[in-house]
Amino acid sequence: MANAVIFRDQQSYENALQVLLKSEIYLETLQIPRFCQGLVAPVILATGSLRPFLAALPHGETSISGVIRYQPFRRDLPEALPPDEKWREILGELRIDTVRPSISDPIRLRVEISSGKPFGHLIPIMARLIRGGAYRPNVPVLAFEEEHRLLVFSSEALVITRADDLLDFWMMLRSSIDLICAAWDRRFSIKPDHEHRQGIGATEIFKRLPGTNCSKCGKRSCMEFAVSLSTGKSLIDQCQPLTEDGQMERRKSLLWFMMAVGLTSGSGSNGSPNVARGQMSISDVI
Repeated sequence: MANAVIFRDQQSYENALQVLLKSEIYLETLQIPRFCQGLVAPVILATGSLRPFLAALPHGETSISGVIRYQPFRRDLPEALPPDEKWREILGELRIDTVRPSISDPIRLRVEISSGKPFGHLIPIMARLIRGGAYRPNVPVLAFEEEHRLLVFSSEALVITRADDLLDFWMMLRSSIDLICAAWDRRFSIKPDHEHRQGIGATEIFKRLPGTNCSKCGKRSCMEFAVSLSTGKSLIDQCQPLTEDGQMERRKSLLWFMMAVGLTSGSGSNGSPNVARGQMSISDVI
């Protein structure tokens, strides 16, 4: 089975391709569908051991965002035009920073994208265009669900969680770019939304809990504890399994989800994740 190697940007892909084409490593390129052209770089499919592949890449000139098992797409490619080029004026260049399994659903993908230009001034308009979800106007952060997926927008980053595969990620990215462009087009005709809302909570929290139903937190089940966390009646530190070895990524995911939607975590001396130390950022929501 082939591995899909995802590159941070077009330049990293081109640098890698120049070197790999001269090597004896078998590879093929998965071109980006028309509807997502320019937003992300092509993907290289590598078969066999990844060691020779990675060793051949030019050091310092290539940034890999992630390596995942490639599987044929389970749906047909959408017929759509390329995105409007004005997205470059709004966002600058896009960078795919990480691609990895989602903590809240390991069979699906979590992708973090950063922009060359901040777009936080558009999030209050985007919040007006989107019903429901969670919105923190003072940050600003907008998070909402798209079926089983969760999308989180902050000033210079977009996180797409639980994408089915690469194609699903590309589709969600295109939809997100269209939303940002729509906010740009209507920035003078729509009143910005400055009302805090918290329309996401217990279910997303539950997806990030260990699922042991051990009752050590004082609740009968992890779902009951999730509801209690979402209403501020319990604290993360009451979940003992989250303090055990091997649970750090799950705990980190839960902390930052709660930060994104404006819930009190009860972790640390001030009840919130320590941002000042630079250990995490809003784009760590997974």
